Amino acid sequence: MKRKIAIGIVAIAVAITAIALTGMWLDFCDMQSLKWEIQDEKLYEGFSWLANNTKEGETVLAWWDYADGIEKIGRRKVVIREASRNIKETIAGRQKYPWSWIEYELWYPYESEDKVRDVANFFIAENSNESMSIARKYGADYALVVYPYDIWKFPAIVLASGKEPDDYITGNFTIESIERREVVKKETVGIKMIYGDNIEGFEKVFDNRKMRIYKLK
Repeated sequence: MKRKIAIGIVAIAVAITAIALTGMWLDFCDMQSLKWEIQDEKLYEGFSWLANNTKEGETVLAWWDYADGIEKIGRRKVVIREASRNIKETIAGRQKYPWSWIEYELWYPYESEDKVRDVANFFIAENSNESMSIARKYGADYALVVYPYDIWKFPAIVLASGKEPDDYITGNFTIESIERREVVKKETVGIKMIYGDNIEGFEKVFDNRKMRIYKLK
């Protein structure tokens, strides 16, 4: 009798665990979906521009958040698709629910530390030759940024490079301070791209005042 009760308890525990894991998997898949890229008209316009104005097989260097839009809407390759373990605490989805970190530990396909660091160094470089060298290392033909999202993300980008965010950006993120460029401490290649500046070695080929795409010359 006791053995049957024990087996029943184990069976119930297994069923509850399976239901919980299924729910977590569905939630994780929802967070990884293309919803926000499709719902934002300007993002969708930029990704669609890639599909219609660049060559099949070309590669785009961008922060990992935009990889799905570049690949699935723009139909182009990316240098990085995900965050690295080193900056996992900057992934917004991990903080959605108390258990979200479990979902990310179970299923999130963390990117190579070296590749994420190199992409970060592309954006924080103060010399465009350094950025071009990194882009060419990974066969990138274009670089893509989003204003003002990438200003908000710049501390995470700097962290991924192994540097101190306070050396590059203030963190006092209001719309006014971002627009007036008051948040900027160092005029890096990434910062210049985010604000739509002209950059030596790059040609700005798309700009809808939100997404900006540069082509390596």
